[in-house]
Amino acid sequence: MITATGFVLALAAAVSFATYSLIARVLAKASRDPLAFSILYGAWSSILAFPIFLFEPWKFGVITPMILFVTFLATVFFAIFQGTEFFSRKHLEASRLTVLFQLTPAITFLGAILLLQESISVEKLAAITLIVGGNIIAIYKHGGHVTFRGLFFGLITVTSLAFAYIADKAAFAFYPLGLYIIITYLMPSLYATPLLGKEWVARLKDEIRATSWRLPVLGAISVLGYYLLLSTFRIAEASVAVPIIYLSTILTTFGGIFILKEKSNVLQKVCGAVLVFLGVILLR
Repeated sequence: MITATGFVLALAAAVSFATYSLIARVLAKASRDPLAFSILYGAWSSILAFPIFLFEPWKFGVITPMILFVTFLATVFFAIFQGTEFFSRKHLEASRLTVLFQLTPAITFLGAILLLQESISVEKLAAITLIVGGNIIAIYKHGGHVTFRGLFFGLITVTSLAFAYIADKAAFAFYPLGLYIIITYLMPSLYATPLLGKEWVARLKDEIRATSWRLPVLGAISVLGYYLLLSTFRIAEASVAVPIIYLSTILTTFGGIFILKEKSNVLQKVCGAVLVFLGVILLR
């Protein structure tokens, strides 16, 4: 279960992530270089996380070699997520990808139980079944815009994000929250920059010109959502908090349909989103 404060924080994170998903879909479609886009996104996000220092305590826990290793794993999983996310958004509709993202709670649920020894119940198992079933319905191709490339990158994206969240839950409390957020945005960008090759400066400059002020705005929304997510982790189990945060499914699905005009297979998408919503309610 989760407290009222935790539930409010999780819902606020859901709204932030839904807004992020819609804007990211638009920018990713327009991006000429998704890898450069993701690197700049991480850099901007790390810069925009600095204000968190103003109102969060600067306090470290006892950082052991194991905590350092888990922190490193978190940055690696976020690097994989960050490196594939915008390829996914470029090749898969927002209304479909956001439902595919609901596999994240299922993976987080299993990982939190196996690795973090969190509790298990019949309600949680039923909820995860609904979430996975909703994903299958929403992304199954019935003449809609589902490409193998989009689905491939999408599955890598959601799996890496789930494991990053598990690492987050184990490590973030040992760092000042602002510092931890900066680390998890900045390090993936540093890992990925060599992949741009010898022309990395020119590629980054071209993407800066293409995205202009919109990329920092996207980074700010992402940092807000991530901060709310970690704040929820402080007072709730990851296996419960993450699915509630992913109520953003409903918001993004309808936003993709009505705002971004993703009109293909609307009934299929809505049915999948409703099943996911019912699964999340069970976890409340």
